[in-house]
Amino acid sequence: MSEFKYDAIVIGSGIGGLTTAAILAKYSHKKVLILEQHYVIGGFTHEFDRQGFTWDVGLHYVGEMGEGEIGREIFDYITDGKLNWNKMPDQFEKFVYPDFTFKVYSDPQKYHSDLIEMFPEEKAAIKRYFGDVKNASIKLLLTGKYGKMFLKTFRQTTKEYLDRHFQNPKLKALLASQWGTYALPPSQSSFYVHALLVNHYLNGAWYPVGGASEIAKDILPVIEKAGGRAISRREVTEILIENGAAIGVKARKTHKADPEIEEYYAPVIISDAGAFNTYTKLIPESYEVPYREEIKAFPKGKGNINLYLGFKESPTKLGFFGENHWIYKDYDHDRAFEKLTTLEEFPNHCYLSFPSLKNPAAKSHTGEIISFIDYDCFAKWRDLPWKRRGEEYTQLKERLSEGLIELVESQYPGFKDLIGYSELSTPLTVEYFDASDRGAIYGTPATPKRLDAKWIDAKTPIKNLYLTGTDVFCHGIVGAAMGGIVTAGILNGLFGFFKIMLALKQGKSIDRDPVT
Repeated sequence: MSEFKYDAIVIGSGIGGLTTAAILAKYSHKKVLILEQHYVIGGFTHEFDRQGFTWDVGLHYVGEMGEGEIGREIFDYITDGKLNWNKMPDQFEKFVYPDFTFKVYSDPQKYHSDLIEMFPEEKAAIKRYFGDVKNASIKLLLTGKYGKMFLKTFRQTTKEYLDRHFQNPKLKALLASQWGTYALPPSQSSFYVHALLVNHYLNGAWYPVGGASEIAKDILPVIEKAGGRAISRREVTEILIENGAAIGVKARKTHKADPEIEEYYAPVIISDAGAFNTYTKLIPESYEVPYREEIKAFPKGKGNINLYLGFKESPTKLGFFGENHWIYKDYDHDRAFEKLTTLEEFPNHCYLSFPSLKNPAAKSHTGEIISFIDYDCFAKWRDLPWKRRGEEYTQLKERLSEGLIELVESQYPGFKDLIGYSELSTPLTVEYFDASDRGAIYGTPATPKRLDAKWIDAKTPIKNLYLTGTDVFCHGIVGAAMGGIVTAGILNGLFGFFKIMLALKQGKSIDRDPVT
């Protein structure tokens, strides 16, 4: 075995991996190597350009970024305070239904009162709902990880909770409007995860000044200062295990014919590739580990299509100011989700976002329309090369693009006349660049069973091998970052999580060695 050149190796440069690496570098003064298969660093926080337009690919808005809030403390710490955030408009969300539009303000009390004004007969249930939403977040922070032992309230589906406490079907639909932030409808999603995401946005939302790619750009110097580095275009193919302990990884240059196998060694290996990829692809099949078959059999997440738009002029012309729009054709989210298995009635919902209006440093006018869709709708083109999947695939993408534009146009006449450029990505695109299982962007689905999965944990059965990111904690950018803190906390011994959380508040590093 070669000598260790790094104190730790991180597989993947998503926010979970970057957060773990930055904390080990800053808090523990460790030299960390990050290996990323994409040609850019940052996971779903990276951006791409076409014809002078720039879009984010996964970060569309982030909550809890106000001064003193947990998200802001994390990102201030891991970027040395270099990353700036722009708060979105006070009306930062609009839930658009066939016969009404509900505006969400960055004031939880107004959110409460607006709901009560619209549904006065549900006043008591609305008050209880927001109490339960807050309670979920408090319990999460007290445990320091994705909790296993919660009250019955949090171990039910979102639909079970809403049906138990509310009568009005429109109100139940309205409260579930943000299901796209965790990619499961009410009948399948854990109310616990739903509550966490709702609480996350109660005080409004923010967007990185300069765009989502600024996040990785500002984190990397913190890692490099301690002697670490990030290498792109490196696909990890295997975790090396010797005498029951992880000692390194095999990697190769991404998407290159007959690439040379490279080996990297470190006393600690951290995977931000997700539980599915880590247990079923990276740990050799010859090495017996628990959970492998359980993970393979676990419900699969949904993929999405993302229509990237470049506008001829500012969308403010039509009254858009950077807020999000969740557009639904009816109130039955579960029925809409069932239709994703085919292209029948597509699209029945979409999420409309304007990256350029959220970013004060934007140099062009851009928008995105996102909708979930089943991977099997595209599976027959899976083995064909990116950008060369044939005319039938191209025609399908064009039809899907037209459907999404028409859905937005039905609510906002004149929208399609603004469009000067469009490009659609499918779950195959995500699978190609991110290696996500079936192109699903959220990792292990947020079902109630996730709470009982023993493999949703930073620790693995293999010595010196750890997970990080959303499959350790929760979904979303801050959820992935918290997963990074959990992993770094374990590597820093007893009470490591709470010591790091204290360091975030103090904004300091502590000169101590992590336990490995």
